[in-house]
Amino acid sequence: MDKGAAEYVTKKHVDMVKQIGGCIEQVAGPEAARKVISGSEKLSKATPEETALWMKGAIDRLDKTVDKTKRTQIMELCGRNCAQVNKGLVERYRKKRVKFESLDNFIVAEEKNPQKGTRIERAGNVVYHYYTPESYGQGLRCFCALFRGLPKKERASLTYCNCSKAFVETVWQAIVGKPVKVDLIESSISGAKECKFAVHL
Repeated sequence: MDKGAAEYVTKKHVDMVKQIGGCIEQVAGPEAARKVISGSEKLSKATPEETALWMKGAIDRLDKTVDKTKRTQIMELCGRNCAQVNKGLVERYRKKRVKFESLDNFIVAEEKNPQKGTRIERAGNVVYHYYTPESYGQGLRCFCALFRGLPKKERASLTYCNCSKAFVETVWQAIVGKPVKVDLIESSISGAKECKFAVHL
């Protein structure tokens, strides 16, 4: 990686943490945000592993500082913000869906030919949506840049993955054309082989 690319990735990490801090402050107040993201200035020269381990600690602090309802709201807010930043991906799903005569036909097609790193399985009115980070590289633990370098032996709090839950929710709302409920089942950074979400149609 050249120097410019390295600087870009580092700046991206720092900016992402600042955004998380903003979400914490919005939901739980500035003191909670200060406690959780304390030490984030060190990320300006951190490796991917150091970044992931720092994030693990930050989410542990979030779990200790903020009640479950609020910390879920915080990470869901982060996920909706991420979906806005990556609105091109959400729009691609929407455009793909409208090519099919029905939602059922779209789901069958996605089951047979999923996008790399994802897969779905339908069980009645529930679609199980899976992320498989390792499909993009051995040892990869998360699609999020902040947790990609998490060592295999480490386990991070499932709290963080409410961000992905909100992202999946945004994607499926675009596919279905109305609000959907999504449950977070398990995730790679918390110890599972894949990330798993239940989408209630």
